[in-house]
Amino acid sequence: MYKTPEEVLTIRRFIFSLMLLISFTCFTATTPTNASAASIRHAVPTLYLHGHHGNKRSMATLMRYAEHQDRAHAVITAFVSDKGRVRLAGRWPKGTRRPLVKVVFRNRHTRKYHRISNWLRNVLLALKQRYGIRQFNVVAHSLGNAAVLYYELRYSHNRQFPQLNKYAAIAGNFDGVPGKHRHQHPNKILPNGRPKWLAPRYRYALKRQQQFKVRHVKILNIYGNLMNGSHSDGQILNASSRSLDYLIGRRVKAYHEQEFFGPDAQHRRLRKNPNVAVAVDHFMW
Repeated sequence: MYKTPEEVLTIRRFIFSLMLLISFTCFTATTPTNASAASIRHAVPTLYLHGHHGNKRSMATLMRYAEHQDRAHAVITAFVSDKGRVRLAGRWPKGTRRPLVKVVFRNRHTRKYHRISNWLRNVLLALKQRYGIRQFNVVAHSLGNAAVLYYELRYSHNRQFPQLNKYAAIAGNFDGVPGKHRHQHPNKILPNGRPKWLAPRYRYALKRQQQFKVRHVKILNIYGNLMNGSHSDGQILNASSRSLDYLIGRRVKAYHEQEFFGPDAQHRRLRKNPNVAVAVDHFMW
């Protein structure tokens, strides 16, 4: 069929445009953008989680020790709102060794484990979205441990979520808090490792042990003993803190307990105890 010069020119322009479009599509599909490539961080961050009634200063002593003695670097503070919205503040320069992330919960009073674990999930997803993290370490005090435990219970099986690498638990209330549960009796660890009394949330987690996919995780479990006959740190029974072993101690790569004694082993003082800082950093790095 005869085509006019104008028609031939139009066809050639169409074919040329189509070839450009195909080339551009292939390039963008196989080549990451500069922004995403530049944002990826390969160092595993260590998150610091405060406990009940905690604030942005609660974990400061532990973080400062890591910075001054072990060449770690505080890079980001993650502020979490009541509704779980996350705001990341600070700078994480590429190539930073031992990056530290402070997590601050606006609602410092909640005892809802699912809620606080959702907040931790949101922080980790925000860090993954911005910096591409795949693993994380965590240092948690008191109720902050509930966030870690229930995050692992709910998300450790899903590789789309950042995976826990090392976990330093301090004064964990894994099997309840005295005075917060009806019909609670004095608790202790039985010869088989099981706590004599089981708090409702501990019982819930125990029934779902198979959901913990933590074979690659290393744990250091720190607790305080006032040595006054209470078998506690003044707030949390030692049996409650040590109950983590029966729950997941046999499921992880490594599990170690470390007991501290005397006045500086009191619940809140543990996070300011320099010997605790030494133990945590030796474990982490």
